Amino acid sequence: MKILLIQPPVQDFYRTAIRIQPIGLAYLAASLKASGHEVAILDCQTEQRRSIPVPPELSYLKRFYPFQDRSPFKLYSGYYHFGMGWDEIRKAIEKSNADVFGVSSSFTPYHQEALEIARIIKRCHPQKSVVMGGSHVTSDPKGVLESSFVDYAVLGEGEFRFPLLLEKIQKGGTKSLGEMDGIGHRVNGRIEVNPPETFIEDLDGLPHPARELLPLDRYRMGRKKSTMIITSRGCPHRCAYCSAHQVMGTVFRARSPESILQEMLACRQRYGIQAFDIEDDNFTYDLKRAKGLMELIISTFGEGAVELSAMNGISFASLDDELLRLMKRAGFNTVNLSFVSTALSLKEKMERPGLGTDFNRILETVEKTNLHAIVYAIYGMPGQTIEEMVSTLIYLMGKRVLIGPSIYYPTPGTPLFGQCKQEGVLPLDPSQWRSSAFPVETKSFSRLDLVTLFRLVRAVNFIKGKIDGKECDAGMTWKDFALWLRNREKKVEANGEDMRVEGDALKTGRIGWMDLLRRLVEEKSFLSLKKDAQGMLTMNVIESSRKVLECFFEKAWERPILGSRNV
Repeated sequence: MKILLIQPPVQDFYRTAIRIQPIGLAYLAASLKASGHEVAILDCQTEQRRSIPVPPELSYLKRFYPFQDRSPFKLYSGYYHFGMGWDEIRKAIEKSNADVFGVSSSFTPYHQEALEIARIIKRCHPQKSVVMGGSHVTSDPKGVLESSFVDYAVLGEGEFRFPLLLEKIQKGGTKSLGEMDGIGHRVNGRIEVNPPETFIEDLDGLPHPARELLPLDRYRMGRKKSTMIITSRGCPHRCAYCSAHQVMGTVFRARSPESILQEMLACRQRYGIQAFDIEDDNFTYDLKRAKGLMELIISTFGEGAVELSAMNGISFASLDDELLRLMKRAGFNTVNLSFVSTALSLKEKMERPGLGTDFNRILETVEKTNLHAIVYAIYGMPGQTIEEMVSTLIYLMGKRVLIGPSIYYPTPGTPLFGQCKQEGVLPLDPSQWRSSAFPVETKSFSRLDLVTLFRLVRAVNFIKGKIDGKECDAGMTWKDFALWLRNREKKVEANGEDMRVEGDALKTGRIGWMDLLRRLVEEKSFLSLKKDAQGMLTMNVIESSRKVLECFFEKAWERPILGSRNV
């Protein structure tokens, strides 16, 4: 059979372009090819981007996002359709002579884009089958199959389920689908879903992803051609906010270091790939295996001959000094660490692993190893308070790390999603369940509080960058920084620069980041930076949470700020 696998475009305020490679579809394509099918992949998430209106269900965000803002602390500058346009996709589908179409739906807020793909398919080829899979499908298969555009749902791992489903479709024996686990379908108009019960034990037996079907020049880390690589599956942890175990199961299953190395060698030799992003949920869960892989990469490629990353995040609880040193030698320059919060009680409620691990010691080793660190903290979970979230920000402000702010979004099927629903804080429209929509408000914090916290993280990271660039001194407190900014202003006035105040707006031809930070410190306000009708830059006060800013500056005023780079 001829199969077309499709990654839909996305519509949002932003997209992380470095992480769009559809490696799951490439795995699926390889298994389908091994079963004798002819396969193509249509990756609709191209570099194209066009501005589109903010949908009504997200219109409440307009007050938080001044779209023409040129400030370095801005959040988002517009709402976009990222990737191929619908008409272009329709033409590609019309030309396709596929027998079956497979559509990926991995993220609940983007499910409407996946449904639009399915609708286009059915309009162009009404008799052809549409199969949908991905994380969202696994979490809500009945909801997916309520659409007449979707014929079958594949839950969990698709490498063995999809080929078996196609075999039954080809033979016309879909009545026996009730015998398959991890499949959703209709029987006499009634939706039936068989939950996934089995998972692939022998990961080494899977064919390498069919990267030859992907536009590999599109995926880059800097200037280097890059790819994602998956070295293990399954998560034994049960973090209350995470859905990883729904698709990949709760049992940790690993590939052998030798199998991983063979894939890396093939990527380098066949495609010229130089950078590899390890996309595992638990790369370092088996410490011995992770060390063995790093040693094998070093002995095969040489020290630092390939660039490695793990942007999905590494649990610091499963790290030790030896592994960090090996990671640096193998090609890691940066480690992405999942931290969540300084509040031990919150992490206990979230069932985070490694609560007794000394994070400070891990960061000391990271620094000694000359690695850089991006540390992920989560803001906006039920049970958090403004004071706790501010404390986490201040703690990371004083470490040589870049802060990765993750705004909590509710994921169907997780315990925290159920809590949001029970407490009545779950937004009604699933498209609102995304980080950029600041989805959850509770009695302890408002959406405005979270937006202000997010801006503060941007400001702190910006200052860290200036420290890295030697424009500011490391270890300055906010009190020192305020004095430094005032002294700078005096120098500006002494030099006779044009700075005049007109109402609420400060107009000048020389507005810079120092002016914006000075107003933040002195007035406890964030400002946007826009061009007026005369082309002059204008600063205007942005609505901010006074509660968050006062709490932050009260706690942070005499706390040091360190840069983000270990030099």
